[in-house]
Amino acid sequence: MSSQGGAEIKLLNLQIGCVLRLARLKKGLSQHSLSLSLGSNSTMVGRIERAENISGWDRIFLICQHLDVDFCSLFKLKSKDDLLAIVDESYKLEDKLTIEKAAYYNTLKKAISKQFD
Repeated sequence: MSSQGGAEIKLLNLQIGCVLRLARLKKGLSQHSLSLSLGSNSTMVGRIERAENISGWDRIFLICQHLDVDFCSLFKLKSKDDLLAIVDESYKLEDKLTIEKAAYYNTLKKAISKQFD
């Protein structure tokens, strides 16, 4: 795989996590409540949202169904500005914003920007 392809996969993984987090927050769901409805655990949901590993399409598909997210749209790479806007909107929707979460959002924005540079 070329380094360009690897960078695109990394960006798609970040994008999937960002889009799914935003959809979950818009529905007012915690990672725990979403995981219960999926018959899974919040660790799996958190790892997908944080792009800590590449998850199987089946798990992502189930989450999309629960959050009313178009599965196919996750794999069309968005622009840097669109992804940063998703992160900003998620940040605003966080009802339990801790120092750690605020730092995570800043780190996420830097990671997205770095991938596009």
